[in-house]
Amino acid sequence: MGRHALLVATGEYEDVRLSRLRAPEQDVERLAAVLEDPDVGGFTTVEVLRDRADHEIRRAVEDLLAPREADDLVLLYFSCHGLTTPARRLYFAASNTVQDRPAGTAIPRSFLNEQLEDCRASGRILLLDCCFSGAFVEGFKAGGTSVLDDVGTGYVVMTASNAYEYAFEQDSLSLDAPVASLFTDVLIEGLAGGAADLDGDGWIDVDELFKYAQGEVRGRRPDQTPQFFAHGSSQPLRIARAGGSPGRRPRGTASYTSGQLLVARGFRAAAEPVCRTLGPMGRRAVVFVDRRPVELADASAIVAAFQPDEPRDWLGAGYVRDLVLQVRRDAGDGAASAVAVARGAIGGLVEAMRDGHNPVRLMRGVTSAAARAVELITESAVRLKTSDVRALAIAAAGSAEIGGLVAEVVGETRMRAPILVEEGQGIGLQYEIRPGLRLAGGYASSLFVTDVERDEAVLVDARVLLVSGRLPTGLGNAVATIRDEGQSLFVVCEELPHDALTAVLRIGGRWSTLAAVTDHHGLNRLQATVGGTILDADLLETANPRSFGQVEKVVATSREVVVYGGHPQSDTKAGLIRAPAADLPKVERAVRAVRSAAHEGVLRGGGVGLADLGARLAADAAGTPEEIAGWQAFAAALAEPARRIAENAAVTVADLDPTLLDSAGVARTVVTAAAHTTSRFLLVH
Repeated sequence: MGRHALLVATGEYEDVRLSRLRAPEQDVERLAAVLEDPDVGGFTTVEVLRDRADHEIRRAVEDLLAPREADDLVLLYFSCHGLTTPARRLYFAASNTVQDRPAGTAIPRSFLNEQLEDCRASGRILLLDCCFSGAFVEGFKAGGTSVLDDVGTGYVVMTASNAYEYAFEQDSLSLDAPVASLFTDVLIEGLAGGAADLDGDGWIDVDELFKYAQGEVRGRRPDQTPQFFAHGSSQPLRIARAGGSPGRRPRGTASYTSGQLLVARGFRAAAEPVCRTLGPMGRRAVVFVDRRPVELADASAIVAAFQPDEPRDWLGAGYVRDLVLQVRRDAGDGAASAVAVARGAIGGLVEAMRDGHNPVRLMRGVTSAAARAVELITESAVRLKTSDVRALAIAAAGSAEIGGLVAEVVGETRMRAPILVEEGQGIGLQYEIRPGLRLAGGYASSLFVTDVERDEAVLVDARVLLVSGRLPTGLGNAVATIRDEGQSLFVVCEELPHDALTAVLRIGGRWSTLAAVTDHHGLNRLQATVGGTILDADLLETANPRSFGQVEKVVATSREVVVYGGHPQSDTKAGLIRAPAADLPKVERAVRAVRSAAHEGVLRGGGVGLADLGARLAADAAGTPEEIAGWQAFAAALAEPARRIAENAAVTVADLDPTLLDSAGVARTVVTAAAHTTSRFLLVH
């Protein structure tokens, strides 16, 4: 059975005699969101028309109703000016309607009635939020405005007012429309939170919805009388599920938008195959690439290949893709955990918005919760022991072979030594140890980047120019001494003004260049590793080939520079692991997880550390009620990775291996990235 809706909202009019309405645009957005919500309306399609001409509206109505089959349900909604003639004929104003000539420029009641009567769908619902809308049912054979006790399949009309009343706003007439419509507001309130489920069976049928709306509207505006007409009843005509958790009562009108529900829907679709990969027993996801099924277990590969079946899911799927890329860039590991946290948070926040909580205030709660979570991670982390490196690397890579090799490289260098990973040309895993070091600070300009996707600037077989103080613009003579060698040039100084940076960028020919800034201590460490001489800026003219250091490879990002393969006598070491292309992501995850843990410590693994953190975070909630709701939604979501790991392993969370470890740095990235994605979702309109 298909469920299809068309929502028509007209607030802007070419005829100045028809005052502008602000309510329709607000009403239609919120109603569309409720109908599209899979936990409430669950409509297959919801089309929205805003401020269209009469011929466009007629065509859209026909397109909605004509192709329907007997087991379909259709809903047609109008929010606009209602116009009546002296002969009591009712018209619905379009953007091009002429007030005193509605027959040729507006939508007549007779057109809608005939279209609905001719439609083959077994369930037909017409909602009219217009002044004088009760005139629609005048003269109907089925009893006019009587309310049937058992509304079933058939043709149902609900109107905001009777034939002689205006449709009121909260405190004014809809002709002024400064706020949302009272009638639509009540409908959304009853649907979104389940308040209109009067018999408590988990479903809202049109009879219940009308009784709820009539009582609420009359209670707030005794001079507004919603009307009801039903024809051809049999089984209850269900318009929606009673959304949300069983027994939960709404605190206000739902505040989410159709855009937010589109994001949530697409996010769920793309997140599911990623979450299936969580844990040591994580499954492989099957996605289609060029219409052919491909089996994948890596989050980055899954989101890159994922193509939603439903076009409306592309936006939310893009959120998942961006989140995975952010976590991989910042931490290397933890992408699937971040997706699980964000998915749980978005679900909880939709529930909060069903209760009427303001999304911006919810976002403040999420932001505060994430900041506190980072503090708790720092407080809870313990130092990584050398004996735990192998277990951590194996857990991050999902491979005993890769984890063991990473642990071996760490043992031959040191816990915080830099380790580079590149694709090897041979078969299997290989590694080597050379002199090397890491400098904080990164490249001096993104213009040096050679791999945009990885945010890296890479030099191979480079000469190194070390300069104390402020780098001058006149590099030509110094560089000329080695120009014929055709090697790359790595310039490191203490100060790099813009004109000097421009000079480095302009060095051409066969040269690849890179510049970075460090302090005096960094220069001394670098000289001990690559050789050469630290030149004073005023003495660059004295440079000769021996003044330059030599390095096999330099890899710079916006955060750090790794130098590999320097002076043989250097006592600082770096590792280089070469891996087949298929294993490259696993090796990188393991290396970055170990490095992160070496700097920031470790937490209990298997997602249990995050779940413990969520429980502590929930107890610290503070702020306004809406901020607390956002805080609690995010805190609860931190248990999602452990839940999914346990689900994938067919055990309970309590049965997860307590000896597993997770990097505290990865956990911090998971929290901050998931909070960023969640806040982005809340700002969607």
